[in-house]
Amino acid sequence: MSEPGNQLQAAAELAYAAVNAGDFDAFLAVVAEDVEFTSLVAEAEGATFRGHEGVRTWWDRIRGAFDEARWEVLEIRVSGNRAVARVRIAGTMSGVPMEQTMWQAIELREGKASRWAFFRSEREALEATESWPQ
Repeated sequence: MSEPGNQLQAAAELAYAAVNAGDFDAFLAVVAEDVEFTSLVAEAEGATFRGHEGVRTWWDRIRGAFDEARWEVLEIRVSGNRAVARVRIAGTMSGVPMEQTMWQAIELREGKASRWAFFRSEREALEATESWPQ
């Protein structure tokens, strides 16, 4: 795997380990200050989150939406400084077990996530990485 591939894999592992541990500071350490992203968990609001303040808002929403949750990267494919990852979240919401597999488009800049978005299909995630400006 190329250097950007290694960086993307490492950043993904650190980010999801931090989310699973509830460690906001560790998560923030792998996120660029000017990050921009969307989330399927908060998609009903149609929100685009920006910067570390947006990360905090998103973090509070996803942590509050689940009684418990575990995120897992199932696979990641890298192209330059961008990747598409298949991700699974399993947990409980209001006591009801749930599991969802989704696709995440990710862009890394200087070792940190600078952009990401979640999608329901691999095709949508691939199209997103191809349409993002350089």
